[in-house]
Amino acid sequence: MVAEWITPLAASGSAALVAAVATDAWQSARDGVVGLFGRAGRRRQELAEGWLDEDAATLAEAPPGERERLRGQVAPVWQVRLTDLLAEFPDAREEFRAWADQTRAALPAVDQSWVQNNIAGRDNYVVGHGSQVFYGAGGHRPDA
Repeated sequence: MVAEWITPLAASGSAALVAAVATDAWQSARDGVVGLFGRAGRRRQELAEGWLDEDAATLAEAPPGERERLRGQVAPVWQVRLTDLLAEFPDAREEFRAWADQTRAALPAVDQSWVQNNIAGRDNYVVGHGSQVFYGAGGHRPDA
């Protein structure tokens, strides 16, 4: 079971990380995440470096309107990765929080927050930040 503090902290870190792409805060944000993944060993650290570089290139090359849509796709992936890392290394909590706060503070004012639209369909839904409860037809809980 994942501790209740992990998911919101990972969501916050994910949002800061994705917002840092193509800003002056990127290199520091990237280095911080790479360092955190280093706790899991050299292989996981190398994987994180590859994921970061690939996502940064994709976001940096996208036109501004498209970049926002892509951020909405990339952020949930990083939220899962960071959640897994924090679940594996809960002692990284304060280091992670300091990294996320520092990254957010280094962002240009316009990039310190962004809007994400979540899309729900009949059989599935996508959530990037926070939590969402989906009740089946008729408004009842499917597990009740």
